[in-house]
Amino acid sequence: SEDKMSRISQTSVGNFKVTALRDGELSLPSEVLMNLTDEQSQQIKADENSKLATSNVNTYLIQTEGKNLLIDTGCRDLFGPTCGFLQDALKEAGLVPNDITDIFLTHLHPDHVAGAINAEGSAVFENASFKVIDLEYNFWTSDTFTDSEVNGNDWAGLALAALNAYKDKIETISFGNDIIPGVTSVSIPGHTPGHSGFRVDEGNETLIQMGDILHVPNLQLENPSISTVFDVDSEVALKSRKELLDMVSTDKILCTSGHMIQPKFGYIEKSGAGYKVAN
Repeated sequence: SEDKMSRISQTSVGNFKVTALRDGELSLPSEVLMNLTDEQSQQIKADENSKLATSNVNTYLIQTEGKNLLIDTGCRDLFGPTCGFLQDALKEAGLVPNDITDIFLTHLHPDHVAGAINAEGSAVFENASFKVIDLEYNFWTSDTFTDSEVNGNDWAGLALAALNAYKDKIETISFGNDIIPGVTSVSIPGHTPGHSGFRVDEGNETLIQMGDILHVPNLQLENPSISTVFDVDSEVALKSRKELLDMVSTDKILCTSGHMIQPKFGYIEKSGAGYKVAN
């Protein structure tokens, strides 16, 4: 049955154990997707659980000697009953929240930050340092938000609540610097000002996590011009998506991303004017 389905997928990069933790899945309404064909738009409207609009919410656990690094924390209860299962996934991976030594957030959007705090606003991972890119920290603490539904006051308020819960544990890091040794931030501008992916490198093995360049992989791999309303700068985000997909496919790099469906870890190859997951 559905609830028996595993929430974890694992791979290794040298001595690093990398686990994708599936916080949940949801379908995105056509209203949040830009540059759809009329046909795609109608298909999604006709069937709100259409495979086209399927998205997963993934967080990541990177384990190496003495370190349990959690990257992103999922939605908690903010996106309904199909999301918010990070704790279950962690348990399946053999850990409890107090085992997490470090947290890194790819960016401070609700589906990445909400699981770091409980409904009362307290830290869930009490032993963890809380790492965030300096540009991202500066953006969400800048107090320049409007009541816009996307990237507005509500989202900024949640980001600030999480930062506040970990205020004694916050470390801001600059792009290209290690999150922990062997795990590095990767600048992917556009989605948010400090939007980051990460890479794990050891020996000649590499894994790249492409942040939120894809929200609906079934549509956006085939047509990378399809964007979402969640980008702070959609033009720059589009450029980032195309550059990153080009890089991982050309260089045949093992990859994953925050909303990837299946496989969680795989290779992407060019296909016509777009891309597909390699078999």
